[in-house]
Amino acid sequence: MTTTKTQPRAGMQLSVAEFLDLPDTDDKRKMELDDGELYIMPRPRAGHQFVQGELQHHLKRYRDCFAEPPLEAWQDLVISLSSERPRLFVPDLTIILRGGATVDMEWMVIEGIPDIVVEVLSSDRNRDLVRKRQVYAAAGIPEYWIFDWRAATARLLELQDGEYVERARRSADDTLTTPLLPGLAIPLADIFRHRRRPARDEE
Repeated sequence: MTTTKTQPRAGMQLSVAEFLDLPDTDDKRKMELDDGELYIMPRPRAGHQFVQGELQHHLKRYRDCFAEPPLEAWQDLVISLSSERPRLFVPDLTIILRGGATVDMEWMVIEGIPDIVVEVLSSDRNRDLVRKRQVYAAAGIPEYWIFDWRAATARLLELQDGEYVERARRSADDTLTTPLLPGLAIPLADIFRHRRRPARDEE
């Protein structure tokens, strides 16, 4: 017998199992489960996707310099965050250091806490700047990077005493580094001023 999966609708109350069994939305937008309630993210713009892809490219180049890779960087990986009600969030990039959390390859869900999460600001900026900052800090994720592709800036947040503090704010003239990955140096001009960055009217 063929079963019809529940069609996703924003605001639905779901269990973890029900969320993982959801079909894709018609337009392939990402979905998250926030305290048991389904959240369907705005469709990403070209500038958002460009920054996400270029950042992962730089992380891959850094990783490939080592015989034993010090990290794995994943796009759109589901992370399960402990709370009284189900929270399954999907950062734009999730960075796991060697020996850290593992990934369930069947469901593409991280088992454990990642070391760095990255969000590229979307049209729902408040969710990335406020809600996700609170949730990621409560989960104990050591670093949270927030990229604003319109303003060409990156905010690097570091967990201290259960709350994020801004360690640095970087622009296209600066280089991104982190104490968690010695030797990593990403010139942000390579991302924000890249010749293939989408034109403003595409962003």
